[in-house]
Amino acid sequence: MSSTDPQHPPGWLTRFRRGTGSGAAVLLIAFGGCAVAAFAAWLAPGADTAPAMSALKAAALVLLAGGHGGLVLDGTPVTLAPLLVTVLLGWLVAAHARRQESWSGFAGFATGYVLTAAVLAGWSRLGSTHAPVLGSAFAALLFVLVVGGLARSAERLWSRLPDRWQRVCRAGGLATAGYLAAGALLGAVALAVHFSDAVALQRQLAPGAAGLPVVLLAVAAVPNAVLAGVGYLTGPGFGIGTATSVSAFSVHTGRLPVFPLLAGVPHRPLPSWVAVPVLLLPALLAGWAVLRAVPANHGWTGRLADCAAAAGLAGLALAFLTGLAAGDLGPGALRGVGARWWAVGLGTTVLVLLGSACWLGVEALRGRLAHSVGASLYTLPAKAEPEPAPRTAAQPAEPVRSRTAS
Repeated sequence: MSSTDPQHPPGWLTRFRRGTGSGAAVLLIAFGGCAVAAFAAWLAPGADTAPAMSALKAAALVLLAGGHGGLVLDGTPVTLAPLLVTVLLGWLVAAHARRQESWSGFAGFATGYVLTAAVLAGWSRLGSTHAPVLGSAFAALLFVLVVGGLARSAERLWSRLPDRWQRVCRAGGLATAGYLAAGALLGAVALAVHFSDAVALQRQLAPGAAGLPVVLLAVAAVPNAVLAGVGYLTGPGFGIGTATSVSAFSVHTGRLPVFPLLAGVPHRPLPSWVAVPVLLLPALLAGWAVLRAVPANHGWTGRLADCAAAAGLAGLALAFLTGLAAGDLGPGALRGVGARWWAVGLGTTVLVLLGSACWLGVEALRGRLAHSVGASLYTLPAKAEPEPAPRTAAQPAEPVRSRTAS
């Protein structure tokens, strides 16, 4: 019988081998995407005079950095990851992990992914710049187990949740998406306001087509900038090394690296009458979305508890994403680039819960006013019928007819 016969499914070893090939293919597909961008930068006139193999190795290094394995750049450890590459890897891993026939196939998938990451880390050394083999392999294992395991189990776990908790999770997802959209809008506005400064920095680094590598790196770091904006909108702000810290109420700027994306970093804090609405507006919008998504048949205490749970889930999600987006560009003054994950999570939870409580109070006040108005209308006296006018003496009385025939 053939191993593809539905009556005789393949054994665990066959499924493991297939999964191994699938895991290796996923990482190689992502490597191909990074290689296209690296070759575009290499082919640009005046961009680089290094051989083509160096462009391929640079693509492998960027890919491994996106998997949070870290780099050693000219002897300096770098843990900041371009989050757009991380998003690409997560999408590919989740899609292919769900296609595995069984958990033995998924084990093979993880094995192939980790082995390929270790091989790429050993091959991609460029002088003193390299990706640690053991660190890259461990990061790849953790990445594929978390992302792939959640992708395989999410549907089953979701179906087992009660309807109330499903709605709470949707509410938390809405709040998370709202803050990510607000962070992206804030970053876009800041960069548009300082667009001329960004162009000047780009020309300072490399004019014309020679600046394509810098542009590609800036595009890969856009999600990092979005999460820095989320840190700004949730209160704690973000830092760029030890000398620069930015929040809505205080700004301390030191010497920044020459990078176009950093042109949007504010140089002065907002006035208090502007900073407070900037922080409260996203919170009110997120609170309104949360209150609309949670069940409405549990009373105001139950709804407040559901809003608190949704706010906590949003805080956990944004804290996790902020932790992924933060890192170090080196020792000393370049340590701590990004927002503090725990502060962003706590600020998000408090602000979303505050926004939800405000809208819940508005609903309660509106219901109380409607009840009071309805009760007052119900107790108004009915309109009295007009009494007939009294008969005067001048009016003749109506003759009384006899009941008998005349």
